[in-house]
Amino acid sequence: MIKKIIILKFIYFSLISVSFCDDLYQSLISTYINNKELNSQREKTKAVDETLIQSYSILKPSITGKITQSDYLNENQKDGSGSTIVDSNLQTKKKSIKVEQKILQGIPSILASKTDVKITRNQLKQVEQNVLLKAVTAYTSVLASKKKLNVTQDNLNLADRQVELDKSRYERGAIKLSDLAQSESSLADAKAKFIRAENNLAVNEKDFENIIGFFPKNIREIDRLDLNLPSNLSETLSLTSSNNPELLIAKLNFEKSKYLLKGAAEKFAPKASVSFEVSENEDVSSAISERDQSQFEAKVEFPLYSGGKNYSFYKEKKALFVSSELDYQDKQNEIKKDATNVWSEHLLKKSELDLAKAQLQAAEIAYEGIIQEYENGSRDTLDVLNSRSLLLVARLNFTDIERDEIVSRFKLLKVTGNLTSLYLKLETKQINPKTNWIRHIF
Repeated sequence: MIKKIIILKFIYFSLISVSFCDDLYQSLISTYINNKELNSQREKTKAVDETLIQSYSILKPSITGKITQSDYLNENQKDGSGSTIVDSNLQTKKKSIKVEQKILQGIPSILASKTDVKITRNQLKQVEQNVLLKAVTAYTSVLASKKKLNVTQDNLNLADRQVELDKSRYERGAIKLSDLAQSESSLADAKAKFIRAENNLAVNEKDFENIIGFFPKNIREIDRLDLNLPSNLSETLSLTSSNNPELLIAKLNFEKSKYLLKGAAEKFAPKASVSFEVSENEDVSSAISERDQSQFEAKVEFPLYSGGKNYSFYKEKKALFVSSELDYQDKQNEIKKDATNVWSEHLLKKSELDLAKAQLQAAEIAYEGIIQEYENGSRDTLDVLNSRSLLLVARLNFTDIERDEIVSRFKLLKVTGNLTSLYLKLETKQINPKTNWIRHIF
C-alpha cells in the first residue's frame, strides 16, 4: 500500500506532461512583451537608429534661409564747408537662401554609425537572451519548488504516521522509549523542512512575478523539449562563432574602431564644399529700391596647424583600434571556453538525470522493503528513519537535477545565439528595430 502511495505521488508530481506551448511559452511571451529591461534596451536601439540618420545628413545639402532688416541713422553730418546736413535714416532689408554641399566628407563617420546600429541590434539580442533565460530559470524554479513542497509534505505525513505507529508499539512494549523519541525528532525535522520549502516557494514565486509579469497560480509541468539543439561540441562551437551576440559585439566594436581611425585621418585631408546663395536686397531709402544677387562658391580648406590636436586625436583612435582588436581576440577565446563548458554541463546534467532517476527508484524499493520488515518486527525505528531520509534526499535531488537539465538546454540555446523569440517561434509580434522608419537606409 505504501509503495503504491509513493509511486502515485511521484508520478503525479514529476511526470505530469502538458503542452510546452501552453504554459512556459505563454510565460516567455509575457516576458518578451512586458519585461522592463528588454523594453528599455529597445528604446536605446531606437535612439542609436536616429544617430545613423544624423550621420547620413552630411551627404545631403544644407539649405539655410535668412531674413535681415537694418536701420542706420546718420546724425550731425557736415558738408565740405562745415555746414550741418539734415540727418538721414537708411533702412535695408535682405532675404537670402543658401544651399551648401560638402564633398566626400564624413564617410568613415557614416560607416561607424552603421556599425553602431549593428552593435545595438546584437546588444538587444543579448538582453533578450538574458531575460528569456531568467524567465526559464524562474519558471523551472517555481516548478521545482512546488514539487519539493509536495515531497516535503509527503515526508511530513510519513513522519507523522511513523510517530503514531511507534506510540502504539511503545504502549504495547514492542519498542523502547528511545525509538519513539527518534521518531518524534524525525517528525520535527520533517516539519522544519516543510516550512523551508514553503518559504523557498514564496521567494521563487516573487522572482517569477518580477521577471515574467504575473503571479504563477496554475503553473504546470514542462513536457520533454524539442529545441533542435546542436548534436555535438563541434556544431556548438560553429553556431557560437557565427551567432553569439556577445562575440559579434566584440567583432563589430573592432570594425567600428577601424572607421573611427579613418575618420581621425580625415582631419589631415583637405575639405571641399560648394555653395550657391540667392538674395534679394531692398533699400527703402535709396533710389535703387531692389537689388537681386546670386553667388556661387567652391571652397577647399587645407588644415595647416591645430596645435597638435588632430595628431593627438589620431593617436588616440589608433590606440583604441589596437585595444579593440585585442579585446576581440580575447572575447573569441572566452566565448569558445563558455560554449565548451555549456556543452559539457548539458551532457553532465543529462547523465545526472538518469542516475538520479535510478537512485530514486532504488530508494523507493529500499524504503518499501524496510517498511515491510519493520511491520514484521525484523527492523527497528532507526532503520525506517534512515531509509525515509534517503528517500527524501533522492526525491529532492531528482527534482533539482530535473530542473537543472531543462535549464541547461536553454543555456545551450543562449550560447549559440538561438534563445530568441524568433527561434522559439513565440506567438507574438516580433519586435524588430529594423521596422523603424529608418529601414530605407539599409
